[in-house]
Amino acid sequence: MTTYGAFDHEAGCYRLKNEPPRKWRNIHYNRPGPVEYYVEATHIGDGHSIVRFDDGFTIDLVGYDCKYLYIRDEETGVVFSPAGQPAPAPVSDYECAFFPEKTEISSTCQDLRVTWRIFVPHSETFEAWTCSIQNLSGRPRKLSVFGYALMPMSGKTREGKHFGRTNYSNVYPADSAVVVTNRNVKIFPKGFIHGYMMSLNPCLGVNGYRDHFTRADYSVSAPRILYGWNCDNRADEGPDCAGIIQIGLDLAPHASGRTDFVIGHCDGIDDVRALRARLSPDRLDELCDEQSRIERGHAAMFQVDTGEENRDRDALINLFVKKQMTSYLIDKSGFRDNLQTDCGIAMYNYPMARANFLRALSSQKPSGEVLHSFRPYNRLTYSDKPAWILMTVPWLIKESGDFDLLQEVVPYFESSESGAVWDHVKRTVNYLAHDTGKRGLCRQHFADWNDGLEPSEKTGERESVMVSQQFCHGCLEIAELADRVGDTAFAAECRAAHRVMAAALNQNAWDGRWYQRTICEDGYPLGSDQHAEAKIFLNTQAWAIIGGVADPERAASCMAAVDAYCTKPEGYVICDPPLTSYDERIGRFSTIMPHTNTNGGCYCHASAFKALADCLLGRAEEAWQTFVRVAPDNPENPISRSGMEPFSFVNKFDLLPQAPGKSGYAWRTGTAPWFTMVLIEWILGVRRGYDGLIIDPCLSKRVPKATIKRSFRGAVFHVTIDNTAGRCRGVRSITFNGKPLTGTTIPDMRSGEHTVDVVI
Repeated sequence: MTTYGAFDHEAGCYRLKNEPPRKWRNIHYNRPGPVEYYVEATHIGDGHSIVRFDDGFTIDLVGYDCKYLYIRDEETGVVFSPAGQPAPAPVSDYECAFFPEKTEISSTCQDLRVTWRIFVPHSETFEAWTCSIQNLSGRPRKLSVFGYALMPMSGKTREGKHFGRTNYSNVYPADSAVVVTNRNVKIFPKGFIHGYMMSLNPCLGVNGYRDHFTRADYSVSAPRILYGWNCDNRADEGPDCAGIIQIGLDLAPHASGRTDFVIGHCDGIDDVRALRARLSPDRLDELCDEQSRIERGHAAMFQVDTGEENRDRDALINLFVKKQMTSYLIDKSGFRDNLQTDCGIAMYNYPMARANFLRALSSQKPSGEVLHSFRPYNRLTYSDKPAWILMTVPWLIKESGDFDLLQEVVPYFESSESGAVWDHVKRTVNYLAHDTGKRGLCRQHFADWNDGLEPSEKTGERESVMVSQQFCHGCLEIAELADRVGDTAFAAECRAAHRVMAAALNQNAWDGRWYQRTICEDGYPLGSDQHAEAKIFLNTQAWAIIGGVADPERAASCMAAVDAYCTKPEGYVICDPPLTSYDERIGRFSTIMPHTNTNGGCYCHASAFKALADCLLGRAEEAWQTFVRVAPDNPENPISRSGMEPFSFVNKFDLLPQAPGKSGYAWRTGTAPWFTMVLIEWILGVRRGYDGLIIDPCLSKRVPKATIKRSFRGAVFHVTIDNTAGRCRGVRSITFNGKPLTGTTIPDMRSGEHTVDVVI
């Protein structure tokens, strides 16, 4: 990764020095709550900003490629941007430092050293820009600093309906502020929505529309300020309202100065004035320090060291994956997305995971069915949604020891009924056990985990093999939990349901060497060796093992088929070969471009299911290779080819010949929580359990020694794993606090720091 930059392990950031293969993004957000603020900050400082309210109403406050900072030397007329773009003047000594809590872009141009800091405070609903400038020359400098942000103010209502731009702006030079208002009729009864850009500095002028700032080509790389234009305090109306603020800055020789800009949502200019009155440069610095303490506190909850060769992969887990998971709660509305992420978040912030889970659970109907999305609403019925409840409840309790979670009362969606979490679990089991097709498998409905598997007129009723396997996994998890709480009758019911569903799967979905993916009403299968395309699907092989469906012989056959068909240098494809033409009996899935996304692309989220199955079967080398291929800078698909950020998991790698290995969807992916759990709990084998931490590594010979610091239920465990004998699986000895331990479960300590030495 030295081509572009490197991790600064001491400072806790990634320092980008050269132009990356595509825009690299950092993300910043406030705490999950009634009003959430989410920002992307790229290596040149732009990126979109989103505001989401408690009911799911969402505003696209600032668009993509639409916010920039410019500095103009009023003596020479030279205009530059801290990243050297979009303004054309070249800069030297460029660096973008991606921290968990902030993004800092710095450079030098004509003896001016500039640093642009971007962050979102934990307790506020705005983003803050600080532009610090040092005059390196021996002469005084007269500068103008321009902040620019195009503010579309479009978005989605709580019902997921898109609303467009019916915008106008107002300018307030005395307050160094611009307020943009959208009064689209679809917003009502919400009322008008407002966004603002303001500065803490006195301004030379403000403007409220893109066309005031840009020339006729609308290029942000050649704005009017290159030709001497100054803000002239004009408001406007139309779809391209913007915040444009000009700040004057006079610097003595070798002196420094700063300007501060704030962008956010408001209820009007009075809100902006009140905010401006309580903010100061010092207060912004305090808020940034607070955000740093929070992010570093999360980061400290678990830390791994898998050797010098993997130091950068470790940095992803140690520094950035926690923020990737937290941000997912703010930027994603899907029920399954939130629940899977909650399982990962519980490892470093259980109260956050618990609260989010209970909020999500309130979108379950009395029947047991669950909405596809709940912030904003998407009322489509996806068959996999309830199945995630049966995984998440046990995993949250195993992490926390919080059996009281089961007694929390949660309302059912749009119903007068409420029920304890345990009641929700029971209704889930009942719903999935009985919502079946003629083969006894779970109905697929609109789709299941694979969004593309949507019905067409020709498919008829379809049954989902994957969801049926997930249900099997859930039955085993819930049966164990039911035993723990003394509900033996329900435990027996869950085990019986597992036996019935597993038998139906093995009778109807086994294709000879692997499990099929979906079966149409007339028996037409997807994921069968009888077809030339889409012969095999990764997910149903992994979940057959996770769900305890496949016997040892079939499990080995499934994973041998995954090795032969689904394993590529770049990663692991969901299906192989991809579908190359429309099949009306399959539907939309067959319209996805071949070799991309779920149609023959390497889908990283699903790869984690495969890695878990590897560990369950003791396939240590295959599990580790899966992690290496999905984490940044896979040697067989390096960053120069994939384009991915070194500090973020991505959702996919496409295999198109035009751009083989190209990555897509950084940050917004279930890959992050799943690979975090797979690495820590299954590969390194320091896994949550009801009675304490279970020690069960499945570690490659390529990692002869590893250490992990893991906080668990108020105690901190320092675990050292010795794999130098290369046995990879099977604990030979555990020493706990200097004494031999019988068994493989570290007792529930609840406090203190403890040492654990493991020999494989």
